[in-house]
Amino acid sequence: MARKIIGPDVSFYQDSPTTPQGIDFVRMNQAADFVIIRAGQNLWPDSDFKDNWPRAKQAGLPRGSYWFYDSRADPKQQADLWASLLGSDRGELPMFADLEETYNGPFAGWTYWKTFLERVRSLVGNKEIGIYTAYYYWQNNAPTQPADLEYFHHYPLWIANYATSQPLVPKPWIADEWLFWQYTASGDGFYYGVESLEIDLNYFNGDAQAFANRFHVPLPQDPVPPPDPSGNRYRVTAGSLYVRSGPGTTYPSVGYLVQNDIVEALASNADGSWLRVRRITDGLTGWASSTYLEKISTTPPPPPPPGGDQYRVTANYLYVRQGPGSGYPSNGYLVKGDIVVKLEANADGSWLRVQRLTDSLTGWASSTYLQKITSSPPPPTDGQKFRVTATSLNIREGPGTQYKAVGYAKLNDIVTGIGINADQTWRQIQKSDGLTGWAYARYLVPYGT
Repeated sequence: MARKIIGPDVSFYQDSPTTPQGIDFVRMNQAADFVIIRAGQNLWPDSDFKDNWPRAKQAGLPRGSYWFYDSRADPKQQADLWASLLGSDRGELPMFADLEETYNGPFAGWTYWKTFLERVRSLVGNKEIGIYTAYYYWQNNAPTQPADLEYFHHYPLWIANYATSQPLVPKPWIADEWLFWQYTASGDGFYYGVESLEIDLNYFNGDAQAFANRFHVPLPQDPVPPPDPSGNRYRVTAGSLYVRSGPGTTYPSVGYLVQNDIVEALASNADGSWLRVRRITDGLTGWASSTYLEKISTTPPPPPPPGGDQYRVTANYLYVRQGPGSGYPSNGYLVKGDIVVKLEANADGSWLRVQRLTDSLTGWASSTYLQKITSSPPPPTDGQKFRVTATSLNIREGPGTQYKAVGYAKLNDIVTGIGINADQTWRQIQKSDGLTGWAYARYLVPYGT
């Protein structure tokens, strides 16, 4: 199967005002085939457009632009400003009129959209112009008379529709008559070189050769996943440590770490009080307070002794102790779904000395909360990766809520897709620790594609 041609759309929202750097378009070019850049809204240029537009070109990315139509401003003045910002460099991809606003200003409605589009056409000549919209917005706001509706048909469509295998396409276009499809707003921002946690991602309706032919650009090459910076490794010392979207407690949480998790430091704020870290086991990435991070050697932990039986933790939290009994001090704890290998047992088998596979945390744990794994399926080698968007996502024995939960995945966990049911509502997945089962597909978004 030909790979999908993919690219993000960006605006000033992808650039943090607290940092001097902007979007890393060189990194984006390693991961994406194109980019569509916001030029402005109303009578306001996007504050980053004059920087983003030339730097994306310099990085070698085919570029399109879009203008967020705003009914509070005269449509002709909006068109004039958009054209003036582009000048003679109008990009390789179309100019898209973004039609989704709900301000109900004096220039609301499709007749003013037409005025806007006609003005743009008069200013840019034969440059291709397209329309960005969503199915239900268009249904509720587009003209109803066939002749009026057909006017918009000669503009190619960029459609927004999430959590579906095929986009809903409104009339006058037919089902497969879309040029670009914005299929998610939850792409991995860092992977694509931006400073926002999430990013919009889009597919082109065709393969690499069709993309090159349509826009007269070089044939897209298979992306080379951009390397993350390497850094020192740390162990989490707090029982639970929030991972945030920025270096401070005012930033929203994107997940959390637990005691003894191992993370790699990717960056630091100016005084070193916060580190941007990535959890080794699943790639959860964000900022964490360095107060609760203990630096460790970068030498990988020794593997567990071969041949030991493996167990899955069934309790939400399970202490690992220095001896076979609750009176011994704790070395740390396991969480539900962790996979451990048995090293030895006490006389009656009520306590097992175990080692966690992900980071070699070792000690004694009550066997009451350890379920023996009779067979461990080999990890898939070529399945698509997905990122979990739910705070806690149950993993079940089959594709439906009637099946028993065998574990769960956390927000921003990275899992591997193994299969999908007939109506594509449930995916069979495997976590990095080997836990395999079915999860609701709407909470799984493609990662690193």
